[in-house]
Amino acid sequence: MDVSSIDVIELRKHLRLANDVVMAHRIAKGLSLDRERVTWAREIIEERVLLALAETDVAAMPEGWSWQQAAETISLQIALAIVHEKKNEPRVAGDEPY
Repeated sequence: MDVSSIDVIELRKHLRLANDVVMAHRIAKGLSLDRERVTWAREIIEERVLLALAETDVAAMPEGWSWQQAAETISLQIALAIVHEKKNEPRVAGDEPY
């Protein structure tokens, strides 16, 4: 699939749930919510979804297939992988709950 034709704003709309999953995990675990870490997660999800879509043969997809639905499904799997990878990340000093 030619991913250069995908509108970035529309793509991000379909990745919102995956980003929310990662953020909810960070909040629940009391992990840092600094801009660098949040941006990193968003960029990783976006990059990996685009890589997966680029490898997709649209002609081989069933009728009714859409890149939007595929992006949502793929992004959730990526978000879960990030959560699993970061589940043992230590809390940042000063981020301790009261």
